[in-house]
Amino acid sequence: MNHDFSVVTIVKGRIRQLSNLIASLEQSTVSPRQLIVVWMGPPCSESLLTSDKFHIVHKFVCGEALPIARARNRGFAACESDTVVYVDVDCLVAPTLLQSLLTVTGPGNVITTSVAFLPTVPEKVDYPRLAKMASRPVADIVEKEEAFIAFHTRLFAIQKADFDALNGFDEQFTGYGVSDADFAARCKAAGYTLHHVNDGVLHQFHPRFEPPVNHLFDIVNNAAPYKARWGAYPFSHYLEQFAKDGWINDDYSQSGPRIRRIPTEKDMKSYLISKLD
Repeated sequence: MNHDFSVVTIVKGRIRQLSNLIASLEQSTVSPRQLIVVWMGPPCSESLLTSDKFHIVHKFVCGEALPIARARNRGFAACESDTVVYVDVDCLVAPTLLQSLLTVTGPGNVITTSVAFLPTVPEKVDYPRLAKMASRPVADIVEKEEAFIAFHTRLFAIQKADFDALNGFDEQFTGYGVSDADFAARCKAAGYTLHHVNDGVLHQFHPRFEPPVNHLFDIVNNAAPYKARWGAYPFSHYLEQFAKDGWINDDYSQSGPRIRRIPTEKDMKSYLISKLD
């Protein structure tokens, strides 16, 4: 059963996660018209994956690797449907999630869901079984004026016309996260309404840094233009931790964040989370 919506994801090295995402989409109660896969780096042997359930369109980079915001925008531009669902490549969708999203889609609506975290990258996608293994669910987003503050772009549905009206993700914000925060703020400023459906997604595990010292330069470099637009720094909790640990200046909130020292390989290891608690 096909419905007129498209799914977009972007990929940088996580081939197994992509295969699992496709498997979860194939198990959905409704199938998209197309899945747009934007490859942020050069093609590889898995860059022509196909599905018997829906058409997969692969978009490849020419020249230097695509930044995150540009890759997302390229995916949305390739969609042929009025409704678009963006899914992070690390996510697995619940079988009924897409159908639930479609019941709420419409002009001015942004729809998302909660995320639970898996301790591994599964060998086989069996959503009910995997859901029992998941932990640390993200708190449900409350539909209120400040809802977009908690909005994360791991998964969301939006009308393509609404996405285009915002000019997509702002490509001046390069690297980690700040383009997400800016997109959420622009959705709120445009008067869009954030909705939350109960069906969730499972996030396949990958090692990460907490706080994300591997993205120190991205967060610091994007801080000033974000504050100039929105009047506050993004990721204030990370900036506070960076200042506490000596990576940026203590008076960053008054004079702007500046790098004080560069993390060494040993420093990075101390922040690495290599398994789910």
